[in-house]
This record gives sequence, C-alpha cells and structure tokens, in this order.
Amino acid sequence: MNAKRPLFVTVTVLLVAVIVAISALTLAQEPRTSSVKLIARNGSTAEVDDLWEGKMSIPYYENVGLSNYGPDDFSSENDAVTYVGSGKSYVGISVNEKKGDIDWQQVADSGNIDFVMIRVGLREKIKGRIRIDQKFEDNIKGATDAGLPVGVYFYSKAVEDAEAKEEATFVLEKIRDYTVTYPIGIFWEYDLKEDGSQDETSRTVQRNGDQVTGYIDTFCKIISVAGFTPCYFAEKGMAYNRLDLSRLSGYDLWYGEYRPSPSFYYDFKIWQYTKEGRVPGIPEPVTVSISLKSYGN
Repeated sequence: MNAKRPLFVTVTVLLVAVIVAISALTLAQEPRTSSVKLIARNGSTAEVDDLWEGKMSIPYYENVGLSNYGPDDFSSENDAVTYVGSGKSYVGISVNEKKGDIDWQQVADSGNIDFVMIRVGLREKIKGRIRIDQKFEDNIKGATDAGLPVGVYFYSKAVEDAEAKEEATFVLEKIRDYTVTYPIGIFWEYDLKEDGSQDETSRTVQRNGDQVTGYIDTFCKIISVAGFTPCYFAEKGMAYNRLDLSRLSGYDLWYGEYRPSPSFYYDFKIWQYTKEGRVPGIPEPVTVSISLKSYGN
C-alpha cells in the first residue's frame, strides 16, 4: 500500500494542475465587459489593461468621470459601427472644404445621418493666420436647410491664450446667423511628419501639454459663456500623454479612435471611429462619429 501512495499523490497533483490550467484558460476566453480595466493605482498614475493597447500607464484623475462603455456596446457591419448599448445614440459626420460640393438634401434623405459637425475655419500652421473654411457657408446653409442639426469646429494652431480667444471669437461671429445645437469644438493637434515625429516647421512644435490644455480651456470657456456647448477633440495619445484632463473636465470630449469599439478610461460624449465613411451626396470619404449624448435631438 505504501509503495502506491507516491503515484496517487503525483496523479492528484497533476489533476489539480490540469484543472487550474483549464480554469485559467476559460477565464482568459471570457468576453470582456470593460474596454479598459483598472489593474492598480499608484498616486497620480493608474495601470490599466486596454482592449487594443494592452497594459499601459495613464494619468489618474479624481475629478474626471469614467467611461462606462464596453466592447459589447458596439456592433460592426460593413465598416459601419452601431451603438447597441442602453440609451440612445446619434450618427454624425464631419465636413470641411476638402469634401467638395455636397448635396445636403441627398445626405438627409439617406436617413443615416443625425447631425453634422462643420468646420468653420482654421489657423495656418506656419504663418498663423486665421482663415474661413471655403465651404463653411455652403455647408452650414445646406445642412440646416435640409433639416440636419449642426455643430461646428475650428482647426486650431494657437500658440498662446490670446490666439485661442481670437479663434473662439471668430467662430462665434461666423455662426451668429445660424442655429447650432450640437457642440462647438476646438481641434488642436501637433503637426507630424510621416515617421511620427513633430514637424519642425509648424508653429506648434515648441508647445507642451500644459500650454495646449490652457488654449483649449480658454476657447471652451468663451464658447460656454456665449451659451453654447463647448467640446474638444483628442485621440488617445494626446489625451493621456499631453492634456491635463482634470482642467478640462467641465467640457465634453470628442474622442477619436479608429477601432471597432472605443477603449478610453475616461468619459467622452462623442466617438469618432473612422475617416473612411461613405455617405450619399458627398463625393469624398468623411469622418463618422457616434454621439452618445443627446444635444437636442
């Protein structure tokens, strides 16, 4: 009897090991309910497991709301993403002069578009001059005449607070004769070269994240005081690595990530998911967003 006990113990240990391995594999294969899982917090830093990026360190903010959206809240079919979670959502497109002449009635009649974000203007990346988008008037008149709710945005290259104020004032002047129910956004990005490094010829190259946060805050404050809803656009790297989201917590985030579902730890109100959307009446591909907040629909 004693000679057989080691064999029994060995078999038992192996059986336990197999059960543990199978359980671990089963857990690993379970569908994720969260796009970004918090692993640990260390002071002002959080370690998270991102659905698309894997494990990463991000800034931790006490006063910034968290995202409640998981991968099961979105469904993809034929390159179009639909929100299937609880609550309503609205599909929107962003347009500028590069999209050509748009048949806005055809866009509205397609039944696929709930709102439009129209570029008002931009600041030049080298000389810094503000100019109006050459199709702004045509687009905002055409969209509103077709019954589509509109928001607007400005492509900023501000390098001081006074310029951000100038941009906000410019936008408010240009939209004063129109009904704007969706947000007024500021779109501030670094100019990058093909290798991903910053373009040294751009006026923005010397600006750090704290300064850029200030420009966005200045722009959004002026828009808010004027009675409109401000928002700011940011992709994951910009939001985590450059901006101080705690200073922008009072404004809606228009988040950009070109994936089947968004994976961002903090709250956002609009998600831009592709630059390759095809819409009847528009000759060029357009960016498509899903608003997860009702702005008067």
